[in-house]
Amino acid sequence: MAQITISCSIPVDDEAVTEFLHKYLGRSRLGTAKLLRMGEKGCFYTGSLYTDEHAKVSRLIRRMLAFFESKDIPLTILKIGPQDSWYAVDPERRDPWKIAPQALLALLDAVPDGGAQAALST
Repeated sequence: MAQITISCSIPVDDEAVTEFLHKYLGRSRLGTAKLLRMGEKGCFYTGSLYTDEHAKVSRLIRRMLAFFESKDIPLTILKIGPQDSWYAVDPERRDPWKIAPQALLALLDAVPDGGAQAALST
């Protein structure tokens, strides 16, 4: 199953963003604010796609993507394959692993391994 990370492409110092991530990810406000100020290096979400909780994960990711789009905050989304390791991702050269938010939405809609269609609802 594919794995992703999400961070802001630019440093962000916004109380509403901090509160949103605190509410939906259960992270501390202080830790979240610190990650947001780190920009691309401050990954606030890491997870696997196509697990038993795919519908729940899909709803959460869609909510996050919509929120950040509404705030006009660009995101850096990295994707690795099931046999890959995050240790192989060079923090200074992330381009080979970057995907656009639209590509992530397509992954959420994909039919993994020929099984039932993934959750489409938000």
